[in-house]
Amino acid sequence: MSNIIIRAYQKTDREAIRTICCDYADRGKPVEGIFPDRTVAADLLTAYYTDYEPASSFVAVDNGKVVGYVQGCLDNRRYGLVMLWILGPKSLGKIIMRGFIFHKAFWHTLGGMLANWRRFLTWRKQSFHSHEAHVHIGVAEAVRGKHVGQRLVSAFLHYAQTRGATSVSASVHEKNTAACRFFEHLGFRLETSYPMLDFAHNRPYLANLYVHKIT
Repeated sequence: MSNIIIRAYQKTDREAIRTICCDYADRGKPVEGIFPDRTVAADLLTAYYTDYEPASSFVAVDNGKVVGYVQGCLDNRRYGLVMLWILGPKSLGKIIMRGFIFHKAFWHTLGGMLANWRRFLTWRKQSFHSHEAHVHIGVAEAVRGKHVGQRLVSAFLHYAQTRGATSVSASVHEKNTAACRFFEHLGFRLETSYPMLDFAHNRPYLANLYVHKIT
């Protein structure tokens, strides 16, 4: 029987979460494949949850080591505002201070983001005009297949329900079929798909938005 436990996030878990996130951010591969600066990537992908809404995060611990996490937001509007006015500018400042703005990779990334303007309009609608919840998850490869992800998401769904959330969404790359099946297994249903450009590999794909209705 697995000794992995699920518990509430603690401040000392922050670096472990950032590491797991960046190790698997590119559909199971390191984030450097899509964004060379790991520190800035970790800020953009995890800092809102650890720094602005820590109570909505849970971790999986195996023999004292964090091996997975689920991070959530109970109000997409708040998330969008924090990302736009606080974390976005902070990350840009780090990019400039670290000299990354002079790297070709930065402009390649920026060009890809601009090419995804339709996605950002969808994100704006979900984030600025919705008070619903969303979820973000990461699990170390060594413990996959042990139902860690399922237990983490279930912990967040229970937490969200006790705080009055009526639905929780998750955005998944269409090529990440394992993640699509994972959310479907947990009762999430595909609500919509919107076109994206994978700027790291210069090819289009669909981002699937899965939604779990809480009753």
